Amino acid sequence: MEEHRIRGVEPPEGVPAINMPVLAPLLDRLIVTYGTMLFTAGMIVVLGVYLAFSGRYGVAVPAFLISFMTPVAVYFGYVLLVGCSPMRKLTRKPFRLVSGLDDAVIAGAWVSVPLDGRWFVVRLPAPLRAQLAAQRRLWVLGPFFLLPGVIVPRNGKFRDAPVKGSVPLTTQPVSPGRILTLQRRLLASYYLLTAGITLVAAAFSIWVAIDFPDRRSVLVPDAQVLAALCLVATIGLVITAVVMTRPSPEPTWTELAVISGPASVNLVGMVTMKGRTVLPDGREVTVRAGGSDPSLAANIAATGRLWVLGPPMAGRTAKAGVPGHAVFGPVKFGK
Repeated sequence: MEEHRIRGVEPPEGVPAINMPVLAPLLDRLIVTYGTMLFTAGMIVVLGVYLAFSGRYGVAVPAFLISFMTPVAVYFGYVLLVGCSPMRKLTRKPFRLVSGLDDAVIAGAWVSVPLDGRWFVVRLPAPLRAQLAAQRRLWVLGPFFLLPGVIVPRNGKFRDAPVKGSVPLTTQPVSPGRILTLQRRLLASYYLLTAGITLVAAAFSIWVAIDFPDRRSVLVPDAQVLAALCLVATIGLVITAVVMTRPSPEPTWTELAVISGPASVNLVGMVTMKGRTVLPDGREVTVRAGGSDPSLAANIAATGRLWVLGPPMAGRTAKAGVPGHAVFGPVKFGK
């Protein structure tokens, strides 16, 4: 397979961003979803404050609600007000292609690109940094940017100088196996973060079981059960993270042609694609994509091509992606 001919979905050059597949419906749905989550988390925080002043539920219950829901409300509020809403307002304008990146510099996760007499500074996780170093191109619209194959805009900042300690961003061809390994390590870090949160939830649950004033309340045994489940989940997440940090062998890709309609966005903001394909053994089956990475379904629907890690099998779920791009996710083949 010649990887230089594999192209992920990209914004139409010189055409308003609203014409990019899935982008506008995804932003619209995320605005509603994040707004709902912000409102819900805010109401729970208010409830926690009320319970703290009432004094009838002890200290642990209101502390649990406030400690967990305040960061959730702040996160969704930030993403809504700084990310989704401003980006949606800019979709009537076109993305601008910035290629070459001869003078770009990097410091850790921060990449600084000279643009219009200033420095456009972006923060990228390891898989996207590897992709950018290899492809040397990104699309910019206001303070937002996209990499080829990626449909979820990220925020950048314009500054007068690059990040301190930056060195030149050298061209580094990267294999699909390397990007896959970096992607697995990134997911492992998320699993470890979730394990930490789950462990804190277990501690709060134990505190609730000890602190709750009414010892006959059903909340006491429920808190004990929740603590036990959180501890088991913590162990499982840590084990999964350790397994995922192991290096991945160079993947074997199977390329399939897919006939499908356009990708769609469901009620929770997940991008999905449904279509049909022919497996290497000649069987015609249905295929469905939609999971952790919304870019995967969008790429399949836009390009009509599907790359599966390993041999695809009818009735099974397989790992898929776009070779050379930090785009991975599950696909489900019908029988």
